[in-house]
Amino acid sequence: MASFLLGMSAYAATPSEQCASCHQQQVDDWKQSDHFHAMEKATVKTSLGKFDGRSIEYLGKKATFSQDAQSRLWVDFVDEQGQTQHLQIEYTFGYQPLQQYMFNAGKGSKQFIPFAWDSRNKEEGGQRWFILHPDQAPNDTFHWTNKGQNWNQMCADCHSTDFEKNFNLETKSYQSTFSALNVSCNACHGDESQHLKWAKGDKSIANQGYDVNIKQQTPIFHKNAEGKMVSVQPLVPSKQVETCATCHARRAQLKDRVSPQDIVDAFQPSLITPELYYPDGQIADEVYVWGSFMQSKMHEKGVTCSNCHNPHSGKLKFTGNQTCTQCHSQPEYDTDKHHKHAKMSAGNQCVDCHMPSTTYMQVDPRRDHSFKVPRPDLTLSTDSPNACNACHQDKSVQWSVDTLKKWYPNSPYQGQSHFSMVFHNADNGLLRSSTELSKIAQDKNYPDIIRASALTRMATLPDANTVVAITRAIKEDEPLKRLGAIDAVENFPITQRWRLIHTLLADKNLSVRIEAARVLAPILVESPLTSGTTEDDRTQLNKVLDEYRQAQVYQADRGFSHVALGNLALSLKQLDKAEADFKQAINVEPIFIPAYVNLADVYRVKKEESKARDILEQGLKIAPENATLYYAKAMSYVRDGQKSKALEPLRHATHYAASNMQYHYTYSLLLKDVGKPKEAVEELVKAYELSSNNPDLAYAISQAYIELKDYSSALVYAKKLQQLVPNNPQVDGFVSQLMQMN
Repeated sequence: MASFLLGMSAYAATPSEQCASCHQQQVDDWKQSDHFHAMEKATVKTSLGKFDGRSIEYLGKKATFSQDAQSRLWVDFVDEQGQTQHLQIEYTFGYQPLQQYMFNAGKGSKQFIPFAWDSRNKEEGGQRWFILHPDQAPNDTFHWTNKGQNWNQMCADCHSTDFEKNFNLETKSYQSTFSALNVSCNACHGDESQHLKWAKGDKSIANQGYDVNIKQQTPIFHKNAEGKMVSVQPLVPSKQVETCATCHARRAQLKDRVSPQDIVDAFQPSLITPELYYPDGQIADEVYVWGSFMQSKMHEKGVTCSNCHNPHSGKLKFTGNQTCTQCHSQPEYDTDKHHKHAKMSAGNQCVDCHMPSTTYMQVDPRRDHSFKVPRPDLTLSTDSPNACNACHQDKSVQWSVDTLKKWYPNSPYQGQSHFSMVFHNADNGLLRSSTELSKIAQDKNYPDIIRASALTRMATLPDANTVVAITRAIKEDEPLKRLGAIDAVENFPITQRWRLIHTLLADKNLSVRIEAARVLAPILVESPLTSGTTEDDRTQLNKVLDEYRQAQVYQADRGFSHVALGNLALSLKQLDKAEADFKQAINVEPIFIPAYVNLADVYRVKKEESKARDILEQGLKIAPENATLYYAKAMSYVRDGQKSKALEPLRHATHYAASNMQYHYTYSLLLKDVGKPKEAVEELVKAYELSSNNPDLAYAISQAYIELKDYSSALVYAKKLQQLVPNNPQVDGFVSQLMQMN
């Protein structure tokens, strides 16, 4: 705790005080920014929320916000266990459009209360307390008592300057420090000491005392004689986007940051994956800005954040469409001839169509920064949203498609091929080879992040085209593609993996090196003779694996880090080590369910099925509606030869994960095995409804109905099979045979 207080005391002498002597305007702008208000000591002045005795309902009782005679701020409420919580607010967090509040949870840990203040205007529905995550139960990550609401682990690195977490696994305590409580000048510019020497007259110091340039690459763009947008001057190399990305990106943290530009060293950035983005790359989960901006033509041409935003206040430089028309011709684009919407009406702003917003945290709309052209036709083919129907919710998607065709009959966009179609098919298991993904991965016309994301999707398609794409990607300068190549190689035989990517063990970026080491680790249990590795190879791999382990130790306050260590131990056939790691994951974060599943799997390998079921039962006490635990329990019974006992947990699995095709398919096989063929075919039909493009399921259902002597139903699914596999003599003969039987 002493270290945390030491970090707080440093806030009294922030670099901004020295900066203001030369950069007063920039400091004044900064004081109006979200960066300045990122985190502050909680006082009546810094708190936007009203601690005046007002209350809201929480779990059927009142939660009350008040201040005492010493102006300390408090919240009182009754939790799920019936315990009264009387918590002092120590810090405010954020500013607009909501503000959160932190309390001391002991052992240096800072947690957020379950309530936030809506700081929008009253006319917008603001100026009120609300429950930030109303659906979060005590076993959910973002419940106010869990790690998803822990400042040290989740938030501090971006909301404070020079943060060091300093988690002690043995005592489960934090000794976190920072140089400034909020996001100060140093957070973006780095150490100012050399700059101050330069400012005092030492002109021998290069680049004004900073290691890299983070200014914009060019002040403005214009359309050249060929109609292409180009910079008015040669682009200046800049690390501005990388600097912003370290916070304004979805990423995993591997260590405390060393410099403000460590996006692929201290962090591993997320790619365009189905868990985070729609197939066309639009934002879905809370991914912030960088991942979408990296897809844009603006980024490709050299636009940086400060072309649109004041880098110190964070606000837009211009109002309305002027932000866009500083580069894009106002007569050409800021007119109803282009956007087809009346002046001063909804839809006449560039952002309405090209930067649709998604609301997070209930009140915080954030705009997509990929600047896409609206494509309602892709909504029909990939289920990606479109800006047209976001406004015209009373209209069909087809109406939007038809309207755009009428407005823009010669559009180079509408109806054209798009990477999202391939991504959608890959994400739904509809690709039989990597050909289409490989083309995207190697096509320089696509943004690097899209090419990398195509590589990631090739992991389930380890064929010759994937080999070619991997071989080329690992030689690329862009680290995202090297990360994608590592994902793509994961299902190849280990010796082939080694041949394809072992050079990445010497990559300059930590995130690339350690991911390569993780994927290549199983080579160490192969003999040098059969694996083709030398003693130097193994020494190098072990060295980088130590870096991987250290990255997991940095996140030792989370269950996923210990599960990652356990998985590594499994790949090295160290069962006892894996068992200990998975137990540690449960110890550190009891709600992290993968730890229970993986520990049960260790017991499976050890042929200790009763222990496996015991640990799964332990997990079910934490998460009684978790389908993965029920499925694992059912499989344990099956392996133990107790199929009848597997029925109930597998039924629960299909209930709690009703959209999981594999669970329904497995349940149907089990029902058939225990002599319940009618129930079995019902589950097969449910599986088919979830994967209606799967010919294997259509055939299986048809065969199941034949066994039940229900030939008419068998014919129905045989014809579905015929549609899925046209011009196939065997399928055609199967259909003809069934037609004769009806």
